[in-house]
Amino acid sequence: MSKIGLIVLGWILGILSTLFARWLQTKEEKKKKELEIISETLKYLFKIRQTYNNLVADTKVTKELSKKYPEKAPVLEAKMLEAFNKDIANDFFPNLIFHSFQLKRLKDQSFWQDFEYLMNKYDALTEMTLGKRKKENYSERNKEMMDLMKNFIDKSIAKTKV
Repeated sequence: MSKIGLIVLGWILGILSTLFARWLQTKEEKKKKELEIISETLKYLFKIRQTYNNLVADTKVTKELSKKYPEKAPVLEAKMLEAFNKDIANDFFPNLIFHSFQLKRLKDQSFWQDFEYLMNKYDALTEMTLGKRKKENYSERNKEMMDLMKNFIDKSIAKTKV
């Protein structure tokens, strides 16, 4: 084989190896981005659960204190709602939209669907807790919520196994 043939062959092998390396790098970056999106969404869900747990605790304390001090019930309820609104007002809706958008970017659209379903259930549960909706099977709804959360976490773990 002539020198020109060897040069062309080397050039072709160099281009192929560069393209292969770039393909591998792109695939790795995509996987890394998926992991980041899922982990940030999980952090958000844990934060939302904590906000909800705070609301439930505040509601129980407010009810108990309202029984002992009925004249202070409106003030206690206002403070409880103020604390809840403070938690929600900071960044709840922008983060909800952001995480929903991020999950839509994933190839596996079931994460986005599960997230939307989970957030709709949180909304219904929060309305029950605040008394805006009839408390039908509240403990059953809360258990369902915890199961949905567990399933989302398990699915996320399975997807992000290293």
